[in-house]
Amino acid sequence: MTWRNWLVKTLLCGVIAVLGGPALSQARQPEFVVYEVHQNLGLGGTAESAPPREYFVNLGLEHGVKVGDILEVSRRASTHDLVNQQFYRDLVYPIARVKVIHADSGVSVCRLEKFLPVESTVSVSPKAIMAGDLVRSVIKH
Repeated sequence: MTWRNWLVKTLLCGVIAVLGGPALSQARQPEFVVYEVHQNLGLGGTAESAPPREYFVNLGLEHGVKVGDILEVSRRASTHDLVNQQFYRDLVYPIARVKVIHADSGVSVCRLEKFLPVESTVSVSPKAIMAGDLVRSVIKH
């Protein structure tokens, strides 16, 4: 298989996975994601005195989320079959938990509660929550 054929096959698999057929799109639940990461600029000092990061997610009051709820943040990573040189599948694994500090109709603002220990999940590099990470509600306040 040539490099070009492999690339075309990989891209087609990705497009099919993203778009899916009509049956897939009807069965799919909406995805909730971190859509923005915000951190105010610190004015010097130590890392401990740096302002906390805030994570904006498209999950809010209309979805049953309230201030104080804990949300699980997961990362989606594409995996590739190196033997057959093709896309294999997407792997989704939890990386952190965040706490809702503000909730509106379709959006919540969260702060880091904790990163999950490497012993219980896939190691993440960089160790950070990023825009595009998946979010789901786990603990109601």
